[in-house]
Amino acid sequence: MVRDENYQALKDEFSSTFIRDLIPGILHNFANPLNSIMGRSKLLQRRFEEITAKIIQTHPEAADEAREDFQRVKTEITAINNESEIFFDLFRSLSGKFYMLDSKGESRINLSQLLTNEMRFFFFYLDFKHELKKTMKLNYDAPSFKGNIAELSLAFWKLIRFAVSRSLASILKEFYIETTHDSKYVSVLIRDSGAVLPAADIENLLKQLRTNQGEKPVSVIDPGILPSLLIVNKYQAKINILSEENYSTISLKFPYQSVKVSPE
Repeated sequence: MVRDENYQALKDEFSSTFIRDLIPGILHNFANPLNSIMGRSKLLQRRFEEITAKIIQTHPEAADEAREDFQRVKTEITAINNESEIFFDLFRSLSGKFYMLDSKGESRINLSQLLTNEMRFFFFYLDFKHELKKTMKLNYDAPSFKGNIAELSLAFWKLIRFAVSRSLASILKEFYIETTHDSKYVSVLIRDSGAVLPAADIENLLKQLRTNQGEKPVSVIDPGILPSLLIVNKYQAKINILSEENYSTISLKFPYQSVKVSPE
């Protein structure tokens, strides 16, 4: 229908402006009232404690009669403070993701910190939050290296989403991510409990990464995996995919001594 085509055209145009134009304004408009709520709730807690202490000192009998009321109000104020802290953490996770996507040029990147931000963002996916057994072992002492955080953020989003989708479709529903390092490499393991990936598809994908030859795997491996690994490949990383019964693992080893990113 013509109406459907017009709607889709406008929807696509709206979507194309969302990250670049709308998100910064949305985050800014959320930040101001959120900071005010957090500041005022902490001020309210401090003033309440000061007032109750004064009443207890000057009117001990009245304070004793109102003790339960004081405690109820204190509990509610504490709950407001706790919930505002949770809201702030959620806001920080969301804003951190979009700020990374807007990052220009190169900077020092700690992969464990980048992946921490990615995993915080993934808790906005309700199926990830509620339906998976998640194991995350991120070593923050891992050395950093220079790179573009926007492209690595997108690459890891896709790799993680691929593993999460496979885990959700499995019986075990397990997801695992880990970072380690040695004297040469910072390593990332992303493991899912999905079905076995065909060896031919894995070999075809790795061959294309090595030589830019071979057919694009289409049967099981998500087509979005190839551009993600091509980004990783720019960092001279060692890439391997191992798939066995119950578990598949994407292994990435980034050299951190002298990484040279290919020019765009």
